[in-house]
Amino acid sequence: MKFLAVLILMMVSNFFTMSDVEVATLRKLYYEAAENKAAVKKLSALLAKVNDNSDAILIGYRGATEMMEAKYAFNPVTKLSRFNKGKNYLEKAIKKEPKQAELRFIRFSIQTNLPSFLGYNDHIKIDKDVLINSIVKIDDKQLKNNIIEYLIISKQCNQEEIKKIKNWQKT
Repeated sequence: MKFLAVLILMMVSNFFTMSDVEVATLRKLYYEAAENKAAVKKLSALLAKVNDNSDAILIGYRGATEMMEAKYAFNPVTKLSRFNKGKNYLEKAIKKEPKQAELRFIRFSIQTNLPSFLGYNDHIKIDKDVLINSIVKIDDKQLKNNIIEYLIISKQCNQEEIKKIKNWQKT
């Protein structure tokens, strides 16, 4: 009986863990979702069962997805509700794994694209600094390149930081 309970617990915990290939799928859809409502719907379906006990990266992408769904909502109350729900997920994910560069990248990319009246822009400098200091430690070449490219075009980096980032782009 105990074996069965342990087996079920392992299966449930593995249900919310994704492999690198699946995280790559989430990344791809995340980038597409900025301009594509269908990609947001796919992301939402993939992340529908993610909760506070899931891996931090999944919680972060769930939060980002909720905020993107707000972009496509018609009703202003729904927009704000989705945005706040997504923000809460993303903040929980970062609290769970504060050194996770990909989570900081998600928040940085969202905060640098939001209108200032939403008031969700207080982590831009901190996230930028974490990203710049983490670039050399990122093994995933695609993620590393995405972060580097976005930092360069974000208009958040000074010339010295851009020069430093471009040097890492060559590695």
